[in-house]
Amino acid sequence: NGCPVCREIGVQFGVEYATGRYGALFKTLANANNKSNFLAFLLEVTFAHQFETAGMPLAYEVKQVSEQTSSVDFKLAAQTGDAVFFELQLQQQDQPTANHIAEQLAQGLVYAAMKDGDGQTDEIFRLQSTILRKVQKPDGSPVKFLQNGAGIVNIVVVCISDILLETPDAFDCTLTMYGDLEVPEHCRRGVFGLFQDTKAGDTEEFQVRAAKYAHIKGTLHGVLFIFRPNGSGVLDYHLQQVMVWNRNLVSQAQAAPLMKQIAAALPAKV
Repeated sequence: NGCPVCREIGVQFGVEYATGRYGALFKTLANANNKSNFLAFLLEVTFAHQFETAGMPLAYEVKQVSEQTSSVDFKLAAQTGDAVFFELQLQQQDQPTANHIAEQLAQGLVYAAMKDGDGQTDEIFRLQSTILRKVQKPDGSPVKFLQNGAGIVNIVVVCISDILLETPDAFDCTLTMYGDLEVPEHCRRGVFGLFQDTKAGDTEEFQVRAAKYAHIKGTLHGVLFIFRPNGSGVLDYHLQQVMVWNRNLVSQAQAAPLMKQIAAALPAKV
């Protein structure tokens, strides 16, 4: 389309604007009505750009089945022959913390904020809820990913740079998906992971969570946690990633070539 904002961003990020592959994305970005929406769509542009520059064009807004009411953000034709579906989410700072920081900045140029153990746990639970909502409704029925058979790989992509006061790390990613037992003791928060298996002696709360997570555990192949490196600009940044695969659905042999291809576009977080 002729939107100057779309054209400028398309040129800046090197995405192949002229191909028309991302016309709908540029149009949506240009029409973003607030900062949060703009940043979310900018994340999608950056994600697409990194795959494009790695020689891996993506299909945008793809439906897995024709009668699906909402599409999945991107589809990659993987070198393994798999169709890899990516659904993106920008996880922004929790609102109370954002408000607290904004109030301080209104008074001066600096701010101070901290989270105790309970606050950090709440952030992980909020992140789990975000991932869960991308896959299933409260009653467990599917939302985005309606296929999960042979040749289909479903991945939620969530940018978490802004949470935990901008200090998330790989342990937080593992904790979110596999719970306390797979992270060092100092990282444990009483969390039951979205991909975690139950065991004898688990609490009733963990049993309830396991039942609630049954659909996502049988549908989602992995979560790609993405990060903006420290010091990145608002518009100019290069995404890095930590991938957590669902061991119930993806073997190491299957994950290795997929991860190699994804990492060519999105390098591992350093």
